[in-house]
Amino acid sequence: MSSAGPRDRVPLPGRITRVQLEALGVPASTVRSWVIRDDLVRIGGSTRYPEYDADQALALVEAWRPRKSA
Repeated sequence: MSSAGPRDRVPLPGRITRVQLEALGVPASTVRSWVIRDDLVRIGGSTRYPEYDADQALALVEAWRPRKSA
């Protein structure tokens, strides 16, 4: 029997993880900058695998524009 670790855990409804944000095309560095600027606040999970408010995170994703490569 295999047990799921924190990395495999599905967040509660209304929450989103960094991995899920990366799946939407947002780089981890952008997520970190949102957290540092307090644009995105952790509402659960663990220190290593934080969970964020999905509505807040998705609003940031919608407003975010990736930089064009030179």
